[in-house]
Amino acid sequence: MRTLVMIPALCCDEGLYAGIAAPLSDLVSPRIIIPCETTLARCAEKVLSEVEGDFIIMGTSFGGHVAREVALAAPERVKGLWIIGAGPGGIASPQAGAERSAKLRDGRAEEVYQQFHRIITHLPGERGPEAADIFLAMARRGDPEKIARQSDALAVRPDRWNDLARIACPTLLLWGVHDQFSPAADALRMAGLIPHARYVEIADCGHLPTLETPEEVVEAARHWLADIKV
Repeated sequence: MRTLVMIPALCCDEGLYAGIAAPLSDLVSPRIIIPCETTLARCAEKVLSEVEGDFIIMGTSFGGHVAREVALAAPERVKGLWIIGAGPGGIASPQAGAERSAKLRDGRAEEVYQQFHRIITHLPGERGPEAADIFLAMARRGDPEKIARQSDALAVRPDRWNDLARIACPTLLLWGVHDQFSPAADALRMAGLIPHARYVEIADCGHLPTLETPEEVVEAARHWLADIKV
């Protein structure tokens, strides 16, 4: 059975995928990896060093950026790419990213977590408040220094719009309509630039579909995995 490498979002751990890993385990072998390097390239190297052979890779937000870097770095090994909430553009404000990392390191991590908590999910959605609280619990049990290193990587991330055509493997782009961090419009545009991409949009959902709408995520993923014949 092929490995599905799963990379959580910033401030998140394996709890981000608690509702989807088991329902997919008859098709793939889920394995969660949490790289904490200071650039996406080094995060990708970390992932590649921990997994043998070929695999499918997915990630949310920070994890989605890492997953895309892995697919670009090792196309011969990546047999499927699944991205949630991680558009290919470069950082809009490097200063804001640096300030976030500084807060995580100087005792103001809770300020970062609370800021995310207010917008990380679609609060009017059925599970929006619950999902936001799960996110906050994950953030609080994390190591602020490790999160800061991931934040550093996001703050210097490269623009990958011009590299999308090099992604040759089947790709699933799964987005919440109300994602306030990575617009669904960017995901739709990305789908037109990746040769073998499928775009799935989820209504009443924000940045964390695996917490907000896990059943819909599993359904979309199972169809995609069946179609690419894992």
